[in-house]
Amino acid sequence: MRRPSRVLLAVSLAVALCGGLGSAAQARPAATGGAAPSPVVRTTLPAQYDPVAEYEAQAACDPKPKPGTKALAELIRRTYGRNQAIGISRGCGIGGTSEHKEGRALDWMTSSRNRSGMANARAFLAWLLGPDATGVPYGNATRLGVMYIGWNDHFWAAYDAASGWTELKGCFSRPGRANDTDCHRNHIHISLSWDGASGRTSMWDGTVLTAYCATAWGDPGFAAPSRSPDVVPIAPVRVLSTREGVGVFVGGYGNGDGDYREDPLPPVDDPGAEPAPEPTPEPVPAPITEPAPEPTTPPMTEPPAPPAPAVPTTTPGACRVHAGGWRGDQAGIRTVVVGLPGMPETGVVAVAVTVTALGSTAPARITVHGPGEKDVAAVATVRMNRRATGSAVVPVASDGTITLSTSAGATDLEVIVTGYLLAGDQPNTTVVTPSSKSGQSGR
Repeated sequence: MRRPSRVLLAVSLAVALCGGLGSAAQARPAATGGAAPSPVVRTTLPAQYDPVAEYEAQAACDPKPKPGTKALAELIRRTYGRNQAIGISRGCGIGGTSEHKEGRALDWMTSSRNRSGMANARAFLAWLLGPDATGVPYGNATRLGVMYIGWNDHFWAAYDAASGWTELKGCFSRPGRANDTDCHRNHIHISLSWDGASGRTSMWDGTVLTAYCATAWGDPGFAAPSRSPDVVPIAPVRVLSTREGVGVFVGGYGNGDGDYREDPLPPVDDPGAEPAPEPTPEPVPAPITEPAPEPTTPPMTEPPAPPAPAVPTTTPGACRVHAGGWRGDQAGIRTVVVGLPGMPETGVVAVAVTVTALGSTAPARITVHGPGEKDVAAVATVRMNRRATGSAVVPVASDGTITLSTSAGATDLEVIVTGYLLAGDQPNTTVVTPSSKSGQSGR
């Protein structure tokens, strides 16, 4: 992914984010007595790290709190008190784009105008974004799948970590209490990636999620525009298993002439609604009478290096298919489906395949399509942390590949070829057989 410019990122965040983040000084615990505690990790953590969160836009509306979001809220309450008010869900009709509407964002109602609230925020953010126990910057945020944070006039994003803490939406010049919600002075907003929301990152179970597959955006053209009406069956051949590093086609990135895809600048959480605590939160302690002074320390100018990239602990070459950042933008991978036992050496223009998604970190549609097809076909619909299977006849590209995508999160994919079609007089388009297996438990 090409990192957006700092100027464009600031503009986008000013439009979409409803609050701000703390400065570098605010991310450290108080230096004097009475410093707040830092979270204690109960999991034995591996040496490797999960993939650093990329931007993943809200793609649907399913406000039910997701496992990783609930686990993060529980960690905050376990550390800072059961009375901490934390809101996760937001109604589908309230405001614009927001990860609250997918249950993968939380608002921790802690105030920068309250000494204990500020101390808690400093301690928590120091633990989250400072070097972790092994000295890796942002290590705990990476293990949690944190996508971005809003707190006290500033924002921080994992997908633009080199910019560090940056001013949010002119909040430095709007210190009045009337702007406390808009500038996130009365709560910390945390949005998680789908990996983080799934509750399967290494922070929770000690196992890192596999890195994302390289995306192939270009399409090399049809092998043929039309095909025969009947499938010629062959003994099933597994051509792709991302989990085992089998059949991931890495050639042809871009469109073949060096014009690589430019990733658009991502928006973030929309300010369309006040942050809503959970339906029946426990009462929050009353703020002290004397407010803490407004912070004056500027954001970091020399942010530390980003965390080390994820190192897969599975078979070398293993990866997961990952969706694109914009709503409806489905990044794809390709796999070779010709030259198999039982097939002619040339002339194959379409194949019959069975596709299985394993352990998707998001509710998603798994799609298959031939080269240049505008409308992709959903071969399976998979639930979070589940698997699903479907079948399709798919046109083959001139380089002998087909393309597969997921609409959200990341997933392992398996593809088995069960037959082929030669040239004929039928339109060579993707035809999906309704899924016979979906929503199975297991990862």
